[in-house]
Amino acid sequence: MINPRSRDAPKRNAAHVAYIGKRPGVVLNDGMKHGLFGVMDGKKVEESESLREPLRRIEAKTRAGTIAYRAVISFAEADALRLGYDDPERFRELVRASLPDMCEKIGIPIQNLEYAAALHRDKGHPHCHIFFRDKAQDVKKRAFVKPEASNAIRIGIVKHVFGEEMAELQALKNEARNAVIDNANGFFGEFANAFAGMTPNECAAAAKRLKRGERDLADGSLIYGKFGSADMRELAADLLGLAEGVPETGRLHMKLMPAEVKAGIRAFVGKVLEKNADCDREFKKYVFAARELCKYCTDKPEAHEKAAEAAYDDMTDRLGNAVLRTVKKINGRAREKAREEKRGARRRETVESLVTELFGILARSADAEERKLAHAHRSGELSKQAKKELATKLENSGSYDWER
Repeated sequence: MINPRSRDAPKRNAAHVAYIGKRPGVVLNDGMKHGLFGVMDGKKVEESESLREPLRRIEAKTRAGTIAYRAVISFAEADALRLGYDDPERFRELVRASLPDMCEKIGIPIQNLEYAAALHRDKGHPHCHIFFRDKAQDVKKRAFVKPEASNAIRIGIVKHVFGEEMAELQALKNEARNAVIDNANGFFGEFANAFAGMTPNECAAAAKRLKRGERDLADGSLIYGKFGSADMRELAADLLGLAEGVPETGRLHMKLMPAEVKAGIRAFVGKVLEKNADCDREFKKYVFAARELCKYCTDKPEAHEKAAEAAYDDMTDRLGNAVLRTVKKINGRAREKAREEKRGARRRETVESLVTELFGILARSADAEERKLAHAHRSGELSKQAKKELATKLENSGSYDWER
C-alpha cells in the first residue's frame, strides 16, 4: 500500500505496472515483450508494442491527484487446472467479467474505467495482477475502500468461478438440513400425539411409567419406526423431564432459554443423533457442506473449522427449537385439560355453593319459626280466638280472671 497522493506515488505506480507486465513468469502477449492487457486512454494495452505511453499516462494521472487501485485474483494450482484457468484467455475473460462488479462496489462508473492487468504462472499459485482507476475521477475523492466492499468483490468473484460447485454444496446442505429436521420432527410429533388424548393425571402417570422403564407406552402408540423401544422410552422420559424445566410463559425459543435449560436441550438433541443413524448422517452432511463452502471464501483452516462449528451450533439450535415446539404442545395440552377440569370443578362448586346457600336460608327460616312457636308455648301467648273461648268458659262459671 502506498499513499496515492504522496510525492513518489506517480513513479511507483508506473513502476508497478511495468513490473507486473514484464516480470519473469508473466504470460506474454503474442509477439510482444510484455503481458499487459486492458484499456488505457481508449486503447487496448495488449496492442501496444511499447509500454511507454501507458506508463506515462499512469504517471501523469497519478500526479494530477487521481487514485489508483490494485487487486489480485489467484487460484490454487489444482483448482486452476480443474476449472480450466490454466488457459490464459479463460483467465483474462474472468478478469474482464469481474471488473464491472469491482467498479460498482468501489464507485467507478464503468464507462470511466482504465485498467492494466497481467497473468503470472507462479508454481502452485497462478494469479493475475490488476491495476485500475477512474479516468474522470474527482480529485477530492477519499482514497479509501471499505472492508465490506473488498469482501463483497471477493465473494462475487468466488461465486462466478465456483458457482456450480457451491450451488451443489448448498443443495446438499439444504437437503441435509431438511432431512434432519424431518426425522426429528417425526419423533417429536409422534411423541406429542401419543399424549394428546390423556388427562393431566394420565400424563403424569405415563411419565412416571416411562421413567421406570415400563414397556407398555413404548411398545404402543409412542413408538416411532426409526427408534427402538428402549431408546424411545429413554428419549421420551428425557423429553418429559425437559418439559418440566421449560418456562410456562413467554416465547419458547432457544436463544431466550436460561443457560441450564439450553444445555439440557442440546444434550437431548445429541442423544437423539446418537440413537438414530439417519439423523446423525444428515447432520454430519450439513456440517460437512458448510465447511466445504467456507473453503471457497478462505484458505485458512481455522476459518473452515469455525464455519463447521457455526453450522453445528445452528443445526443444534434448529433442532432445539423443534424440541421446544413439542414441549409447548405437551404443556399446552396439559394446561388446557387442567383448565377444562378446573372449569368443570368450578361449575360443580358454584352449583353446590348455591344449593348450600339456599338450604341455609331455608334451614334458618324453619329454625326461626320453630323458636317462635316454642316461645309462644312457654309464655302462654294465645290467639284472640283462644282468648274468646276462654272468656266464654269463665263467664259461664260465674267468675272472671282476665289476667289469666
